[in-house]
Amino acid sequence: MPPRPLVLVPFAAALALALAPAPRALQEDVDAPLRQKYLALTRGWAQQAVLTAAERQAMERGRPRERLMTDGLDDPLAREILSRGEPSFDALAAAYPGKVLDRTLLGSYSDPRAEAVAPSEEFVIWWNGAISANLVKGPSRTSPRIQALGNNTNILFRVGPDADMFGRMGDRYSRIGYEDGYLPIVQATYDRDGIRYRETAFADRHTPAGPGGDTAYVRFEFTNVSKAIRTAELHADVILLDGSPATASGGRVLDASGALLMTVSDAGASFDAAAQRLTHRVRLAPGATASVWITVPYVPVTGGSAAPPAVDCQQVYDRVRRFWARLASSGMTITVPEARVNNMWRALVLQNFVLADGPRFTYGSGLAYNDSTYPFENGFAALTMARYGHTDAAEAWLSHLIPASIDRQTAGWRYQNRRAIPLHLLYRKYLLTGSAAYFDTHRDELFRVADEIIADRHSTMTTTTGERPWHWGLLPPARPGVDARASTQETYVVAHDITNCQGLQDFGEFLVKSGIDRPRGERYLREAADFRESLMRAMSASVIRSSGRRPFVPLDTLYFRDTPDYGPEPYDNLALGRMQGTYYHYWAQMELRYGFFNHGDPIGRLIADYLQHHGGFVLGSTRARPREGQPYGWINANYNAGYYELALAGGDVQRFLLGFYSRLAVDASRHVYVASEGAPFIGYNTQNGGFVGAEYSFPNSGANAETLDMLRTLLVREERDHNRPTGVIELAPAAPRAWFKDGARIEVRRGPTDFGVLSFAIESSARRGVISAEIDPPQRDPYRSLRLSLRHPQSRPIRRVLVNGQAHHDFDAANGHVTLHRGPAHFTVNAFYR
Repeated sequence: MPPRPLVLVPFAAALALALAPAPRALQEDVDAPLRQKYLALTRGWAQQAVLTAAERQAMERGRPRERLMTDGLDDPLAREILSRGEPSFDALAAAYPGKVLDRTLLGSYSDPRAEAVAPSEEFVIWWNGAISANLVKGPSRTSPRIQALGNNTNILFRVGPDADMFGRMGDRYSRIGYEDGYLPIVQATYDRDGIRYRETAFADRHTPAGPGGDTAYVRFEFTNVSKAIRTAELHADVILLDGSPATASGGRVLDASGALLMTVSDAGASFDAAAQRLTHRVRLAPGATASVWITVPYVPVTGGSAAPPAVDCQQVYDRVRRFWARLASSGMTITVPEARVNNMWRALVLQNFVLADGPRFTYGSGLAYNDSTYPFENGFAALTMARYGHTDAAEAWLSHLIPASIDRQTAGWRYQNRRAIPLHLLYRKYLLTGSAAYFDTHRDELFRVADEIIADRHSTMTTTTGERPWHWGLLPPARPGVDARASTQETYVVAHDITNCQGLQDFGEFLVKSGIDRPRGERYLREAADFRESLMRAMSASVIRSSGRRPFVPLDTLYFRDTPDYGPEPYDNLALGRMQGTYYHYWAQMELRYGFFNHGDPIGRLIADYLQHHGGFVLGSTRARPREGQPYGWINANYNAGYYELALAGGDVQRFLLGFYSRLAVDASRHVYVASEGAPFIGYNTQNGGFVGAEYSFPNSGANAETLDMLRTLLVREERDHNRPTGVIELAPAAPRAWFKDGARIEVRRGPTDFGVLSFAIESSARRGVISAEIDPPQRDPYRSLRLSLRHPQSRPIRRVLVNGQAHHDFDAANGHVTLHRGPAHFTVNAFYR
């Protein structure tokens, strides 16, 4: 019998000495040590894990590559992958191990059109199936700001006569995963002593909402897979971080105040008060099964009821399962010949609904970003959810972001940049839906912002020397709208100019296209054109060319050489040099996403090239600045798409696929697909299975949405000219060649576009020399053409094409593009390769 390296009873006793009585409210004034104890507890579980041989081998293979990953300025491992052919998940996953000891959340749906009901927090379910609840918030020792400190209620499951931690031995464990691959119902299976233990966990909120918030439901099923009679044993350790004792009787576990912590459907389960352990035992004949239900209210409930009968728990499970499956299928649906992709997009859509708290599209959960929302990150995330067909939710989430964008006091030093973001999001959402409701709700504020942008740029049209300065017609100085540590002084912030210029243009386009106020819209468009001219002139003048570096285009300050903390020389290494270099990369990614640059614009290409050749990426993922005191190389899953969208606009499918599969293999954890704004990666994933610790911001709604958006772009892309739709819709422009293998099918149903909803399906009979497509084009607004990409698995050229049974000659044989001009309500396309 292996030793048990973590003894929980002494740990709980130590906590009892260190902390005050149990926190009862969500805003408890507690000391920061509680946070450290929470981190130590959960990390201790990971340190007990015994990984599989394959997982250990992946870490061993990855360690020798870490120096190259750290020092290589042009992402040498990614270059190697690109040199071998088209990137894939397997290619990136083989290069460096992923995070296999991951965690996710359990939570319920909250209507974005209604106010969130407190408490609105989510449960944590850990790699080992343990459940954490009752997030405690308070000031730390160093800051009076209220912040998340730790989950007071923790339930750790153990199995067998020796109380082995569930999931400890990797070779007997399935790892956690989602039911059906994507539902927010988490499952895991662990074999021990001839018994198969299967955990299923989900959360539900009763209507009307109770004082405990969501309730976690956990079902353990026991199956005797041996040929002898066996006893299944399930133990649930109740660990309260404040050290207060729990009591139990009649299937109910109570805290020191008598509030309900947990129920178990087995009223005869025993409770060891010294060990704080609830135990359920059942004797099983060979092949026999049994089960037990456990419920955990998010916040302990005073006067909580008895354990619900198993039949009631099963009914809740059936209802919750139906709801999430229906929600996943209610918007755009995507089916491709790659199971991980099919599961991942559904899981991320639903995960974002779990993260959202009513009209607030919350950025994260747990200790990081638990109550946060951000205009750019969550604004683009809401737009992505609209692209997946969830337009009503997106409307509510976008409206909630308005104060943080356009209210000076709320936005603080970020105001100059943030104020223009709603103008851009309004236009993009209007193109998708044809609805002006977002404008109708915020009309006065949006007009005020547009007029203010114009007035601000006119305030700099002065000269004392007779020559126009670089900043002529740009916005006046302001602090860069990034984190305070990288925003030390007021400068002429070029990135702000791009955001404001594009926002003004987009607002003008909206007013003209919608017909709401054409004269005013045309005036805004003229101002935006003049703004662009001034901005491009200034950016061209500011380019720094120096030996040993690519040409550098300043974004954080126009007068880069003369600005302390930035110049005089450009950043040699964006990830490991000056702090501002990391934020320069984030700025670049954000500004590229606005569509301000076309692929052929020289300035845009210089910016993209600098990112690529000066430490911007590792294995295709954006590098982040390491956390102080840590030796790891970090990545950021929230600022990647702009670079790759620009590459695809220029026809570089290979590089776009590198970025897409990097989302799956590098940014996301292996089993439950959680990603974060910032995470340790190099040197971290080769220890303890890359444990997704509580201190890191997993999961993250913005990171989820960026993955979803790249998948959508891979399959449906509106061609744009400086963010104006050209009328060309590209279908499957970056679908991997592997998805066109014989017998494969690619299908998109009810996909919103700038011209209405479209559907299409592509089927490959490559062995017979034909690939076919059925397309229902959008009908709401006139488009110019569809460009269908049929990327033959062996790169063979198209020989001839039939469209609706007639010979069709508008195709690019070598590149596999078939152009279909607007007209028919349906297209049947057959491309022949013989």
